[in-house]
Amino acid sequence: MKRFLYAIGTILVVALGLGFAYRNAAPVVVRYYGGLEWSAPLALILLSVLALGALLGFLSAFVRLVALRRQLMQSRKRVRQLEQEVANLRALPIKDVL
Repeated sequence: MKRFLYAIGTILVVALGLGFAYRNAAPVVVRYYGGLEWSAPLALILLSVLALGALLGFLSAFVRLVALRRQLMQSRKRVRQLEQEVANLRALPIKDVL
């Protein structure tokens, strides 16, 4: 059932996107600083901006992921050291004080 709903949702989004692209096929000029211009259909420009935003979001999340993985590795190393220290302390002989 879940797969069916995902398939219907995907088909709906693609159909709406194609309809939008068809209705907005006229070229739009995007002007940048320095006299740079890009002329393309509105749907292509919006898709490009969406892709660029997704890429930037992925890169920012990836940087954070790498930092968290490094921290996790350091924490695991510290846990192994502490476990070894506890094992060494447990192995010491106990002397009676009496």
